[in-house]
Amino acid sequence: MLIKTKAQWSFESELALETVVWENLESLFSLTPLKRQYQCQGEICDIVASDANKGLVILELKNTEDRYIVQQLTRYYDNLIQEKPWPSQIDYSKPVRLVAIAPSFHRHNFIDQKYLRLNLEFFTCKVLQSDEVFSLQLQSVETQESKILQLSYTQVQVSQSPDLPEPPQVLLDRLGGWPVEAQQSILRLRERILLADPRMQETVSGQSIYYGRGKQNCAELYFDKKQQSPILFLWLQLWRYEKNATGRHRIWTDWERILFWAHVPTGLGQVKTREEWRQIPENKWPRKHLEMGRRSLVADSFYSELSTRLGCKESTSSLIPIVDVALERWQTRL
Repeated sequence: MLIKTKAQWSFESELALETVVWENLESLFSLTPLKRQYQCQGEICDIVASDANKGLVILELKNTEDRYIVQQLTRYYDNLIQEKPWPSQIDYSKPVRLVAIAPSFHRHNFIDQKYLRLNLEFFTCKVLQSDEVFSLQLQSVETQESKILQLSYTQVQVSQSPDLPEPPQVLLDRLGGWPVEAQQSILRLRERILLADPRMQETVSGQSIYYGRGKQNCAELYFDKKQQSPILFLWLQLWRYEKNATGRHRIWTDWERILFWAHVPTGLGQVKTREEWRQIPENKWPRKHLEMGRRSLVADSFYSELSTRLGCKESTSSLIPIVDVALERWQTRL
């Protein structure tokens, strides 16, 4: 959620900032949320909402200064006024509010605001830290009124073996938005992997942290901007195929148990759980997903009997024994 650059904290992405504002629209602006990432005439509005008088409110958020934010809001206004979605929730005869949120504003933004006939509001955003408490401050440029929202973010406390290197900063940044118990579960998993073999290496590359040696990987933590939690991959036996074949598997986990799994050779893949597919309109499902009867892109439930097929001595759905199997398999491949 947050990252630290020099002595200052900020949101790791516009998506992270947008998520916080979207989830707290009522408390921050007394607005009713209507749609996030709304596509209208080929353009995408960050947030569309309505006020107490059913007036249309369009919000655009930036994680850095952007000289074109006013032009964006103006185009969104024009598109929405033509399309007029949510007619029962919005009274289009009422004045429309355009809200721009950014850490700072370019001087061109103020020139645009000066001559724009529309109702345009600027809010600066800033992350505040007081001891262990983090907050988002939104301050109106016009009135100087501030709104403070406490964030669900905790600096990660690292307590580990002195033989281990410090965790990569990308991992610490992502874990901050998670409960302390989950943070420590992931750090303990990292420690277990790194201490399993003196040849084990931890490598940050692109969106991932790899655990292995050279091209032989054992585990991977993948960071997707749409998800706060790291996504775990383990190199396990492809038991449906050749007995000795090894493949990269995505693991859906609560960091104590394995819930679902799927063979995903590269990247994040398109495989989702059934519940995740239900959140997506059917007309946006991949063609292959529809043609293959959904099963090829639906993650399998992980049941305890699978663990013995993968190499565990006893049936279990716990994460750690399966990680140990991945470690043992990795050692045999070196």
